[in-house]
Amino acid sequence: MVHTSRWQNVCIWGIMATQDPSPPSSMEGNKLGFPKEILTNKLEDKHLCNSCQNILRRPFQAQCGHRFCSYCFNRIVSSGPQKCSACIKEDIFEEPTSILKQGGAFPDNAARREVETLAAGCLNEGCLWKGSIKEYESNHEGKCEFMVIPCPSCKELIRFNEQERHNERECPERTLNCKYCKEPFHFKNIKAHDEICPKYPMICEGCAKKKIPREKYVDHIKFCSKFRTPCRFHVVGCDMSVEKEKIHDHERACSYEHLNLLLDYIMGLKVNLEALQPQSLEVASHKVHELHQSLRDLEVKVGQLSAQTAPAQGVCGPAPVPVPAVGAALELQLHSEKAKVAELSRRCQDLELKTGTFENIVCVLNREVERSATTFEANNRQHRLDLDKVETLSNKVRQLERTVGLKDLTIAEMEGRLREMSATTFDGIFVWRISDFTKKRQDAIAGRAPAMFSPAFYTSKYGYKMCLRIYLNGDGTGRGSHLSLFFVVMRGLSDALLKWPFNQKVTLMLLDQSNREHIIDAFRPDVTSSSFQRPVSEMNIASGCPLFCPLSKLDSKNSYIRDDTIFIKAIVDLTGL
Repeated sequence: MVHTSRWQNVCIWGIMATQDPSPPSSMEGNKLGFPKEILTNKLEDKHLCNSCQNILRRPFQAQCGHRFCSYCFNRIVSSGPQKCSACIKEDIFEEPTSILKQGGAFPDNAARREVETLAAGCLNEGCLWKGSIKEYESNHEGKCEFMVIPCPSCKELIRFNEQERHNERECPERTLNCKYCKEPFHFKNIKAHDEICPKYPMICEGCAKKKIPREKYVDHIKFCSKFRTPCRFHVVGCDMSVEKEKIHDHERACSYEHLNLLLDYIMGLKVNLEALQPQSLEVASHKVHELHQSLRDLEVKVGQLSAQTAPAQGVCGPAPVPVPAVGAALELQLHSEKAKVAELSRRCQDLELKTGTFENIVCVLNREVERSATTFEANNRQHRLDLDKVETLSNKVRQLERTVGLKDLTIAEMEGRLREMSATTFDGIFVWRISDFTKKRQDAIAGRAPAMFSPAFYTSKYGYKMCLRIYLNGDGTGRGSHLSLFFVVMRGLSDALLKWPFNQKVTLMLLDQSNREHIIDAFRPDVTSSSFQRPVSEMNIASGCPLFCPLSKLDSKNSYIRDDTIFIKAIVDLTGL
C-alpha cells in the first residue's frame, strides 16, 4: 500500500511537471540546498533534500517518491543509475522504482512553490534581513553585505561590504603602483621596492635638498658643496669629515695637525726601513763577496783547463774530457752570477737613494712643523683677543636689548593710552563701535570671551569715570537668549572731588543703523547698591540690563548689524552736576 500511494504521488507530480515544466537553468542547477538555519519557523522533513539534507532547492521527485535538489540529483546520476539511499534507509527498496537515473525524475513545482513561501532570515552576523526563501534566493543570497567571504588574494575572511576597502587598503597581497616610478609591486614588498626604486626621493645629507631621485643622487653629491667627505689626510690618520666647500679651510686650519700626522707616518716608515736596511745590506754584501769568490774560482778552473788542452793538440787517440762543453757551461754560470751581482748592487743603490729622500722629507717637515707651531701660537693669541672683543660686544648688545625692551614696553603703554584717549569722551555721551560681531559672538558662545569692556568715558574732564560691559551671548537670566548690557563705575583720579553715591540717570541704546527703531533701556541707580558707591578697586560690580535685547532680533535680517558691526550708545544725565 505504501509503494502504491507513493507511485500515485509520483504520477500526480509527473502530470503537474508535464503541465508546468520548470527545468533548472545553468545557474540554478549548480547549488546545494538552502541551509536549514535560514528558516525562522519550524522545519519539516518533507522540505529536506534526501541527499544533502538541506532545504530543497529546485526540487526533483524521483519515481520512488523521494525528493532531491536538482544539483544533488544530477550529481548522483552523473556516473550512471544509482540505488536510492533513502529507500534503502527506510527499508522500502524495490527495483526498478528505487533506481535513480537520468530522465527518471521530474521537477516538483508544487514542492518548490511550497518551499519558496517559507519564511527565512539571513544567517550572517549583523544582518537583519527577513523574507521568504524565494526572496532570499533572488535578492539576498550571495549579495548580503554582511556575508563573510575569503579574499581571493590573501585568503583572509572579510565581510562582503568590506571587500572593496580590504582590496584597496588592507590586503597584504594587493598590487600597488609606485607613486614615484609607476611600477607595480605587492604591498608586502613596499619597503623592498623603496630600497631600489630609481625615482625614490632622497634627501641630501649636506645641503638638505629634498626629493632628489635615487638615480640622480650620486651625480648630486659629486657637485654638492655641502656634502661631507673625508679629509684628504685620512690615510695618515685624520678622521674628520668636512663639507666640500670648506675642505680648503679645514686643511689651512688643521695644517699643524696634518703635518704632525704625516710626520708620524713617515717616521714610522723610516723606522721600518732602518730595521730592514742593515740586514738587507749585510746579506747583499755577503752574496756579492761569495759571487766574487766564485768568479775567481771559475777563472782559475778555466785557465787550468786551457793549459791542459794545449799540449794535447795533434796527439792521436780519443779525448777523455769534453773541454769545449765544460768551458761554455762555466762561461754561462759566470754570466749569470755577474747579472745577480749587478741586480743586488742596483737594489742597494735604490735603498740608499730612498733613505736619503726620506731623510730630506723629514728635515723639510720638521722645519714646516716649527713654522706651523709659531703660526699656531700667533693665531691662538689673536683668537683670545678676538674672544675678549666678542664678549665685550655681547655685553653691549645685551644691554642695548634690555634698553630697547624697556622702550618697547613704554611705547606700548603710550599707544594704549593714546587709543584710550582717542575713544574717550567727557560729556557723558559715549558711542561704542563693536566690529567683527559674528566672530566675537562665536567666541562668547564657546566661552572663550563671554564678556567685553568698552573704553572708559567721563561725565566731564574731572567727572565720573565709567565704561560699558557687554555679553554677546547673554549673562544670568539672559544667557543664550538675550544680549546683556551693563554700566560700570570705575575708579578715577578725581573721585575725591565728586558726590557719592553715583545718582545720575543712565540710558543704554542699541542703535538702528537705518535710524528707524533704536532699542533703548534706561535706569536710575540704586544708591544703596555697592555698584554706585565710590570705587575702592579698579571698577565696581557692573549693573544694568541682562535682558537688554533678544538675540532673535540679531539672528534674522535686521538693520542693527551692518558690515558685521554694531553700535552701542550710553547717555549719562548730567543734571545736578
